[in-house]
Amino acid sequence: MLSLPLIALVALGQTGVAEPASSAPDAGEAVRAPEPPTPAEQPRATAPVPAAAAEAPRRLFDSLLVDFEVGAAYLFQNDGRYGPNGSSYTAAEVGQQRNLAVALRLAIEARFARRHTVIATWAPLDLTTRATLTRDFTFQTTTFTDRTVVDHRYLFDGYRLSYLFGLVQGSRFTLGVGASVQVRNASVEFRTVDASPAIFAVERDIGLVGALKVRARFDAGILYAQADVDFFNTFGLGLPAGIHDVALTMGVPVIPGLDFLLRLRLVGGGANVPSREIYNWGNFGFAVLGVRVDVPMLWEHSRKP
Repeated sequence: MLSLPLIALVALGQTGVAEPASSAPDAGEAVRAPEPPTPAEQPRATAPVPAAAAEAPRRLFDSLLVDFEVGAAYLFQNDGRYGPNGSSYTAAEVGQQRNLAVALRLAIEARFARRHTVIATWAPLDLTTRATLTRDFTFQTTTFTDRTVVDHRYLFDGYRLSYLFGLVQGSRFTLGVGASVQVRNASVEFRTVDASPAIFAVERDIGLVGALKVRARFDAGILYAQADVDFFNTFGLGLPAGIHDVALTMGVPVIPGLDFLLRLRLVGGGANVPSREIYNWGNFGFAVLGVRVDVPMLWEHSRKP
């Protein structure tokens, strides 16, 4: 008769239960030290990611430019006639060609989605001159007699919004086409200087005009050349009217985000409005210096050590 321990050993052998993997070594066997893990098995330390390597936040705009220019303006032409019995006159007759005028212009330009550019421009012009009339002169319904000394004010402020689509986007040459819409704020005034009582006459107007816009730029590395054209003309069809603003710019990058500019500009246009008995046509030349600032780029450059 088998004993209980022997019966248990037989049962274990029949069921195939494996012995434990780790068993105590025999007395005659040497104890082996555990083998070191291979390099692939070793745990890898995770180094901290530097802040500079982190992904930079996306900008709202590809670029945000501020363009400011200041310089001299000369009125090559400024012909006018106001009122049903108004007298025609030129820039020379009212003293506008005796001196240069101060010219200012400010533009803010945002480029986004690589090919789209929106430009907001403020272009003021406010010129007051003094002249002695050489004939009887009628402005609207007011007549100034010969030899009267008058102050003449010509105000023509422009507020323009433009859009450009990047038609050509080369490494050195770019070409954009689009359109502009401008609000003009105009005032033409005559006022006697030494007459008593003073005689004053004025024509004021706020109007809206549109134009096609083209911009071409060539980048030569150390400098770049840029041409901007805003143009509209009816060519005598319907109401004779037109506007042109042509600028040639040479830009010199100084540091990332800051350029110095040299710019020549010709601005002109006008209209003949029979319903209001008004005619005005002018051509003004500008020679200016300017700066162009890419605000995000200059800010990033200033933060570098």
